[in-house]
Amino acid sequence: MIFPILSGLVHPFRAPATWLLVFFNMLVLIYTSIAGLEAQEGLEDVMKGKYFLTAQGRIYAQYLSNENRFEYPDFLIELGRKVDGGELTRAEMLGQLAFRDLKFMNSSESLSYDGDQVAFRYWRHKLDDVRGFQEAHPSFTLGLNAEDPSFGKWVSYIFVHSGSLHLFGNMLFLLIFGAALERQIRSVGLTIVFLLSGVMAAGVFALMTGVTSSPLVGASGAVSGVMALYCFLNWGRPERFFYWFFLPFRGFMGFVFLPAWVALIIWGINDLSGYLGTLPEMGGVAYTAHLGGELTGLAIGLILYAVRRKWPLVERPETPQPMGKLFPFLPQVSIGPSPRKTNSGSQAA
Repeated sequence: MIFPILSGLVHPFRAPATWLLVFFNMLVLIYTSIAGLEAQEGLEDVMKGKYFLTAQGRIYAQYLSNENRFEYPDFLIELGRKVDGGELTRAEMLGQLAFRDLKFMNSSESLSYDGDQVAFRYWRHKLDDVRGFQEAHPSFTLGLNAEDPSFGKWVSYIFVHSGSLHLFGNMLFLLIFGAALERQIRSVGLTIVFLLSGVMAAGVFALMTGVTSSPLVGASGAVSGVMALYCFLNWGRPERFFYWFFLPFRGFMGFVFLPAWVALIIWGINDLSGYLGTLPEMGGVAYTAHLGGELTGLAIGLILYAVRRKWPLVERPETPQPMGKLFPFLPQVSIGPSPRKTNSGSQAA
């Protein structure tokens, strides 16, 4: 494992926009957790009922057999055939996948079913409950989904997260890369890059994966754009990384200075392999949104590079910070630019 540290956790006064974005994301998580508590509990209760998902899987299997097979991937058609053939162990999985098919979900009122009519009526009743919970759930009202792809949701989805762990991962990387980038392009520039990367990430996600009835939420696409731009602007600059080879021995963990582009390569390869190795219908991580954010950050970097000679970016000098103050469990090793020496051997201020 290798993890970028850069300048560590910068004080809020030195990176106000970054910390404000983090704080706003935290407020949104608190609001959505409270406002969507009842709806979330209702959805969980419905999803725990295997009978509902099994019934939906059987109905969806028949739906797939009647539709144009070229509209759906082969694995989904084959899964439907197995469920139709009596393999009910796969019906629950197919029932979960059915939620991503907006066409199927919207045609529930006009569907006819040749199987168990009691199960069919039960499914329709429970599906009405699911729709009611979704209408009251912030992830659906603020997240980007095919039922309401209005432009406002292309921005609001950035600030909605599925849980505290989802938020923590995104905000940690925003604090590391956002604070470092803000010192180069100022607060307004960082905010624009963050929002623009998030919007473009949603566009790439819609183009490559397709927006479904399942909402797209999270700031990972926007953070990916911030990370990519920082790495582009500081391509060969040595940055501090923490490495750990998962062995509690000396030499298997520590710190190393590597070029900034290493973080971009690691992040990009992970997202590209995730996209290529995961079927869109089965994935829970929006890798294409990550890739869209990274491409946006690189595009902004190319534009800035083209005009940089005429309008140079202002980079504030960094004051060396002892790692022990930023992370108490680390040794007191100063990071930052080394002071230059004069010919007389004295240090220049």
